[in-house]
Amino acid sequence: IRILIPQSIILSLSIFFIAYADDLLFEHKWTQIFLYFPLYYIGVVAIPCFICAWLIKWIFIGRYQPAQYPMWTWEVWKTEAVTSIYEALSVPFFLEFMRGTPFLPIFLRLMGVKIGKMTYIDSTDFTEFDLVELGDYSAINFDAGPQTHLFEDRIMKIGAIRIGKNTSIGARTVILFDTEIGKSCRLGALSLVMKGEKIPSNTSWSGIPIK
Repeated sequence: IRILIPQSIILSLSIFFIAYADDLLFEHKWTQIFLYFPLYYIGVVAIPCFICAWLIKWIFIGRYQPAQYPMWTWEVWKTEAVTSIYEALSVPFFLEFMRGTPFLPIFLRLMGVKIGKMTYIDSTDFTEFDLVELGDYSAINFDAGPQTHLFEDRIMKIGAIRIGKNTSIGARTVILFDTEIGKSCRLGALSLVMKGEKIPSNTSWSGIPIK
């Protein structure tokens, strides 16, 4: 799945894109080319790449739940397949370009992430989407990641992460699962929130692990 499917899909979509773009370049005026070319990319490459990950997630997983699975089992393979397709297709060909814009939360919600209003998200680092909850006016800064699973002693452990409203997560900070972060918190850049932490509201933290 990881090796063949993403490359097969993107090669197939590229063929369609080249075919349509070829007609566009040789049969239309330059003003039409300027207007239509981005739409061709969005419609023929970007959106289909996202739909592939979206379909596989909802068909094979449905909604993620907190769980523990032994390695090399079907449940682990399913969630790793969804992650692989998401990271190989949806992110580089579509979602990466929407980081920090109002559009990224729309598509993350379609994947299952619970996102409040007026959030700022400058990261695509999501895996078990349904287990992440972001409050209103929260900010996930550059490449910060709510990490909703770990492998420990050959066991895949999956848990939820809840981030309160008006909370800012610093750049490249990692939040491990079973974590609750209160309202109006500030986490510094390059920090690590250990699993099971309960961060009180109106506090500031930083470091590895945070303190």
